[in-house]
Amino acid sequence: MDKNQMNMQNPEEEISLKELFLALWRQKILIISITLIAAILTGAFSVFVLSPVYHSKLNIVMNMPEIHTTKYGDYTLPLTTNQQYINLITSNNVLVNTMKDMGYDAKGMTLEDLREKITIGPMTATANEEQNSFEVKVAAGNPEEARKLAKALYSNYVEFLDVMTAEGAAEYYYNDFSVKIRSSLVELETNQKLLEKNEELLSKTPQTINQKEAAKEIKNSAGMHDFVILENIINPNYTQLELDIIENKQMINTIENTIELYKTYLEELDKLKVEIAQYYETGEFTELQSNIVSVSKTNISLPSEPVAPTRKTSPSNTKNVIIGAFLGGMVSVLIALIREFWFKKETDK
Repeated sequence: MDKNQMNMQNPEEEISLKELFLALWRQKILIISITLIAAILTGAFSVFVLSPVYHSKLNIVMNMPEIHTTKYGDYTLPLTTNQQYINLITSNNVLVNTMKDMGYDAKGMTLEDLREKITIGPMTATANEEQNSFEVKVAAGNPEEARKLAKALYSNYVEFLDVMTAEGAAEYYYNDFSVKIRSSLVELETNQKLLEKNEELLSKTPQTINQKEAAKEIKNSAGMHDFVILENIINPNYTQLELDIIENKQMINTIENTIELYKTYLEELDKLKVEIAQYYETGEFTELQSNIVSVSKTNISLPSEPVAPTRKTSPSNTKNVIIGAFLGGMVSVLIALIREFWFKKETDK
C-alpha cells in the first residue's frame, strides 16, 4: 500500500469516527435512561433483596507446646505447629456444637454453610519464627448474631482442643499402664517365688552354730592355741537369709502398690473415655479438669472478646450501583449503535 492510498483512507476513518460519536450523541437520551435505570435497579436489588453480611473478628493468640504435662506423665502432642491447630477451628465437631449453640441446625443450615461463614486470616509466619497470632472472621446476618457466633465458635474450639488432647493422652496412658501392669505382674510372680525359696532355705538353716563341736574337730591341728570359745553363735547365713526375705517382702509390697496405682489410673481413664465419648455424642464435656490439665488454659488466649460490628461488610450499595451503571452504560451504547447503524440502514433500503 502506497502513501497516496493511506492518505485517501485517513479522511474516511476520521469521518467514520465522527459519525460514531454523532450517532451516540443522537441516542444520548436512550443511553442516559438505560444507564440510570440499570443503576437504580441494581441499587434497589442491593438494598432490598441482597441480605446484609456483618463480620465479627477473633484475635486468637496461641503458643502450643510440644509436650503437655498431665497427672499421668508428659504427653507428646500429635500436632507440631500453631497453624495446624488454628485450622481445627473449622473441624466438624467444632462446627456441629457451634450450630447447636446458635440454633442453626433447626434452621436447616449445613456444616458447609457454616464453614463458608468462617475465614482464617493469611499466614504471615517467617522462616525462622512461627506465627502465634491469628485473625478469624465470622459472618452473620446482623451485628449481634455475628458477635454471638464468634463467641460460640471460640468456646467450642478451645473445648475441642482440650477433648482432643485428653483423648490422645487417655489412649496413650491407658495402653501404657496396661502394659506396665502385665510387666509388674510378671515381676511380682518372680519375687514371690524367690521369697518362697528363701523362706524354705531359712527353715532348713540353723539359726546358731556350736563352736565347741567345731573346735573338737580341729583340736589336734598344728598351731592350735588355747583361747576362749563360745558354745553357740548366730549363723551369718541365717541372718543373710532373713535380710533377703525382708528385701523380697518390701519389693513385693512396692510392686503390689504400683499395680494398685496403675489400676486406679486405668479406672480414671475409663471414666475419662466415657466422658469423651459423651462429648462426641452430645457436645458436653465436664470431667476434664479432674483428670488431665486443660491444654488451652495456658496456651491459647483471646486478648479481647468479640464485639458486634458497627457496619455491614457487604453488600456495598455504592459499589453495586457503580457496577450496575457501568453495565447499563455498556448495554445502552450497544443498543444505540444497533439503532443507528442497523435499523437505519434497513429503513434507508
